[in-house]
Amino acid sequence: MKFASFKSSALKSVGAVSLCVALGAGLVGCGGNGAGGGAVAATVNGQEIMEQTVTDYIANFRTSSSLESDEAWGEWMVANGYTPESVREEVIDYYVNQDLYDQAAKEYNVTVEQADIDAALEETKAMFESDEAFQEALEASSMTEESYIEDVIRPNLLQTKLAEAVAAQDTEGEGDDATLAQAQAMSEQFNGAKRSSHILLTAEEGEDDAALAARAQELLDQINAGEISFEDAASQYSTDTGSAANGGDVGWDALSTFVTEYQDALAGLEKDQIVAAPVKSEYGYHIIKVTDVYEVPEGGITSVDQLPTEFQEYLTYMEQSNASQNFSTWFEEYRNNAEITVNPMPEGLPYDIDLAPYEEAAAQNAEGDAAATEGTEQPSDETMSAEDQAAADAAAADAAADEAAAGEAGADAAAADEAGDAAAADQAADEAAADQTAADQAGADAAADQAAADQAAEGAEGTQQ
Repeated sequence: MKFASFKSSALKSVGAVSLCVALGAGLVGCGGNGAGGGAVAATVNGQEIMEQTVTDYIANFRTSSSLESDEAWGEWMVANGYTPESVREEVIDYYVNQDLYDQAAKEYNVTVEQADIDAALEETKAMFESDEAFQEALEASSMTEESYIEDVIRPNLLQTKLAEAVAAQDTEGEGDDATLAQAQAMSEQFNGAKRSSHILLTAEEGEDDAALAARAQELLDQINAGEISFEDAASQYSTDTGSAANGGDVGWDALSTFVTEYQDALAGLEKDQIVAAPVKSEYGYHIIKVTDVYEVPEGGITSVDQLPTEFQEYLTYMEQSNASQNFSTWFEEYRNNAEITVNPMPEGLPYDIDLAPYEEAAAQNAEGDAAATEGTEQPSDETMSAEDQAAADAAAADAAADEAAAGEAGADAAAADEAGDAAAADQAADEAAADQTAADQAGADAAADQAAADQAAEGAEGTQQ
């Protein structure tokens, strides 16, 4: 894990809602590059990064992390695989990147307007219960509103705008043509795509599979008889609460991954058709309805307007993700072409301590833990006395009885847990999708994150693998 990731602060609201701010969020009191006197740590295309700036950065981290004492600092470095040299290297690397972003922004005529800063600040404040809660969070992170703007908001906005400028230059003259080309390339995937809704029924306590299947069939019969609409039935009876709120809608199969049984059932349905019988999967029984089918127009896709809104949003997200990746590649090349000089580490820096005592202590602790583990191992039958063997046998018998009782209790609860397992599986899938979006477009346009979240939401709990 990068030192800078430890350095980043998390603003926490009174309600325990946390906002993880971007790289460099803890640069309070560090000053800008060139701040402080003395030695030069590095130069970036002739621009100096002062040694004092690096030292202040590390000092601020130690203070905010309660690592002021040499003992705590040494133990932390050893535990996290750092040395004073590697800490300095990563902090310098951070400042090098910041300088390069600033230099590139000037080359591309990128600036951050006050209106952009104000909007970003208000967006951050809106995540807290009150302005007082926001100020408390800043204070807890050793920041002020001014330093938060200068050290977090402004750099993030600058990087976002720079990424947009680079992407605009790379795609100049393409515009909607690029989106259309992507749509045409995916026309085979889109053709025949089906949008569906489902009602998921899972076993209630004490209900066996036969009873569950009968209950699902009874509900399907009521829908077919017109006694209740599919949407109302989903809202009232589906245990997939995520889709139930939307009448059971789980989106397009071309943009989601469903369990095999569900996808196979879709293949046999046309628009507005409902399955003849409930479909069983590992999550329970699904009553499935196809609500829409997309067919590529004869002659192919000639305009993105021919696509469903969800497809258009997906293409936009893909473009933004690709732009983010392209920017990373561009910046790597930009950095490789820069003239970067890192000077040797001076002696006597306050964070440069001897790690030998802490490394030795860590090794001794590891040996002690290993010895303690070995000491808890059960002796073999050959070395146990008759009395010890009898006690062990009695303990084993008690454990077997407890295990049997637990097994009975677990069996009683298994049916009730099945629905929770399905929901948990989808929750994990949703979180993974959100994480992926963040990884693809760190610090970039929030629209991409929203598109990814919308896409992930279309996967229903209990239908996605």
